[in-house]
Amino acid sequence: MVRKQRFISFIPPLIQALHTGRKTQTRRLQGLDVINQDPDHWVPLHAAVTLDTTGQLGVAFQHLETGDRQWLPCPYGGPGSHLWVKEPWSSLVEQHEDGVERHCVAYEGTPRVGIRTPGCLGAVDHIRYLDDDTDLSEHYFGWPLRWRASRYMPRRFSRFTLTLTQVRVEQLHEISEEDARAEGIQVCRDDWSRHGDFDETLSDRDLFEVLWEHINGAHPWDTNPFVWVLSFKVCQANIDALPQQDSTSAAGQRENVESLTRPLPLPATGRAQP
Repeated sequence: MVRKQRFISFIPPLIQALHTGRKTQTRRLQGLDVINQDPDHWVPLHAAVTLDTTGQLGVAFQHLETGDRQWLPCPYGGPGSHLWVKEPWSSLVEQHEDGVERHCVAYEGTPRVGIRTPGCLGAVDHIRYLDDDTDLSEHYFGWPLRWRASRYMPRRFSRFTLTLTQVRVEQLHEISEEDARAEGIQVCRDDWSRHGDFDETLSDRDLFEVLWEHINGAHPWDTNPFVWVLSFKVCQANIDALPQQDSTSAAGQRENVESLTRPLPLPATGRAQP
């Protein structure tokens, strides 16, 4: 099984959740467009990603009325795959007392961080954490402070790497209260509470619905689309700073995947049981 190394993006409150260890799951739509045109008429044949004859990971779906099947590869890989994190950022120049200018990268997610580099195109030297109340417009100068979208972040500036521990597919409404907490929703609750712009009596699951609508307007909550559920471990390091081999062997990854790929029974109605 081939490990993938892809990027994944998060908004600033969820970056904070990664930083504090309160986010260990994420739900993604990529690669499920065909099924999500009419999600209520499809059912996954397995709860988690499976290996096809070519060693590719994905999930097979069956249409409830026609019996047609669709194999959809998972764009994120399976257990053991690494995802490097993109986030909103800004490239700045720091002026030191010795008169030397050093190029840095600041992050919009809290706490803010400066990565000092020997030059705009240089390799990462080390990470320095700044206080939350640091006025970056005064601390740095040379270029105006302007946050850039996460999609423009170079790989070398990434500060988080996710190692997938489980990948499964389910419909969005299947998320539980525990899953919503694993999505880091408590950090969003704290962030939104400071601004006083939401109903504080909402459950974690209901609050995740609000977050979903905010991020995924093209696939509203009410359409109940299928999503990849990615569970992961967080490493606060650049992906290229990780060892070439971790403790999970290729054989161990295959065993982990195959243990999660038992077929789901199709009841008389054709609907798979969760």
